[in-house]
Amino acid sequence: MTKRVVFMSVGALLALGGLAAFLVLQGLDAADKWSSVLSLFFTVAGFALAVAGFVARGTTQSADRTVTGGSLHQIRNVTGDVVITAGGGSGTATPAPPATPAEGQGGGGTQSAHGARTAGDLHQIDGVGGSVRIEPPTSSTP
Repeated sequence: MTKRVVFMSVGALLALGGLAAFLVLQGLDAADKWSSVLSLFFTVAGFALAVAGFVARGTTQSADRTVTGGSLHQIRNVTGDVVITAGGGSGTATPAPPATPAEGQGGGGTQSAHGARTAGDLHQIDGVGGSVRIEPPTSSTP
């Protein structure tokens, strides 16, 4: 664990312990009233964080810290053809002849795969001009 996680965990435990002590000292009736008010604020804060996370997500594609037993493909804004050919642990991404992206297509976000581990290929494709075809590996034995 990093120092930041340890400090945040210790801080959260201290805050919860302090809140519990405060409520115990207030008595049962007053603690019930305090907990009702606090739950309102925690609910509003949780809703605000959920909305902020949804809005901030935007147009990103993330495969951060992903572990796969095969290949990993991220594809966005396809308006032309893309053929992904996998073969024996290494694949190639072959875009079709350049096509003009549709209005508002291409380059409109980020793709990331920080710390991703795959047993196969990793393809991140953005703003191509068509459809995507992933072909199975070809066998060299007759």
